[in-house]
Amino acid sequence: MGKKSKRENRIPKTESPPPITFSFRFYDDSSLKFCISEWKKEKIALSIQKLKQINDKTCPELIKGNETFHFHPVNWEKTVKKTGFPDARANRLDPFQFALPGVNSGKARVYGALGNNIFHIIWFDLNHEIWPSFKKYT
Repeated sequence: MGKKSKRENRIPKTESPPPITFSFRFYDDSSLKFCISEWKKEKIALSIQKLKQINDKTCPELIKGNETFHFHPVNWEKTVKKTGFPDARANRLDPFQFALPGVNSGKARVYGALGNNIFHIIWFDLNHEIWPSFKKYT
């Protein structure tokens, strides 16, 4: 067996995937309709709190907690944004969305592109307008 370098000895080995991190690299601030800056101060503060909670979770944990976070891939055909994200680089990654539990009666969603455990936030959808859901039994 070969000798390990000092650098290899310093890298901790992990069994589970790392927690998700957030990036605003592709954030779309040109669309005020889906920009968090348009929300009321209380909703922004609560949203940041929820993002902090989600930031401690791994992608598998978010998918497993689908009842709470509604974390799943985006099917553009079912949305009002048929062409996807405005930045072509973000469209090369997997589109996902998740809920911000407790924000705007649970309607608030975050849309972004997921790659290498980095969730690139693109839109904040306060009223669940990008991918509207309709009640099945009304």
